[in-house]
Amino acid sequence: MSRTRVVVVSGSSSGIGALCARAFATAGDIVVATVRDPARHPFREQDAVDVRRLDVTDRESIESCIDSVLDDFGRVDVLVNNAGIHLLGAIEDMDEVGFRRVFETNLFGSVNLTRAVLPAMRKSGRGHVISVSSIGARVGRVMDGAYCASKAALEIAMEAMHYEVARFGVHVSVVAPGAYRTGIGRHFDAGEEVKAHSPYRELRAFRLRKVSEAVEHGGDPAEVVDLIRSIADDASPAFRYVVGERAHELERALTGLDDARRQDLVTRLADIAWWLSGQEQP
Repeated sequence: MSRTRVVVVSGSSSGIGALCARAFATAGDIVVATVRDPARHPFREQDAVDVRRLDVTDRESIESCIDSVLDDFGRVDVLVNNAGIHLLGAIEDMDEVGFRRVFETNLFGSVNLTRAVLPAMRKSGRGHVISVSSIGARVGRVMDGAYCASKAALEIAMEAMHYEVARFGVHVSVVAPGAYRTGIGRHFDAGEEVKAHSPYRELRAFRLRKVSEAVEHGGDPAEVVDLIRSIADDASPAFRYVVGERAHELERALTGLDDARRQDLVTRLADIAWWLSGQEQP
């Protein structure tokens, strides 16, 4: 692009968010990396990243941050909605507070942050909103219902917005990664404890191990960052992008399945035939 862009990245304290902020800054963009606790940001002076406080679950925090960005730079050209949390547990075990916390961050946080930048984007007649979703938005993964539901809701909300803002020159896209080696693999619990008498404790322990292994052996997150940057550079981006070999495999496998075959696929991928048959875990 001919001019220096102003890029806002949420959830920049680690993982894809931190890598994304550095990559845009290295390319010469003005980058505002937002974190809940600025004292714990991962950036160095040579990263040339502007770190600002933003809690996506707090409307006042969102408005204060975006107002300060617009006061300083006059516009937001690219918004990367990356902030998210991941709680692992059975739907019955997860209390309403935990379930709502996932949606407040993963859905409402991204929607409200986008709503805050849209007036300026509409006024300038251009802008890119890129939200990090998950391949989990396509399927109710076992012990992962809250996270997958939040990402599915995010994709649908962003799809509707994609059509609503197109006439104003604003592009909306979602990126659906599979498993990547990021810090999220160490934070599935996030304080969510399962009581000793839970009927799902054995299944939860099994799935926690499997999901952690998948993340540990996942792809290089730089692949996701490269895709996000390419979307921001594209004058006519698509709406939805799947990234990662396993994610593409799942996307293809799910296409056109009836309910019975879909359930068979989910059972096989989650490796839970033992649970459904009442056996002990392998």
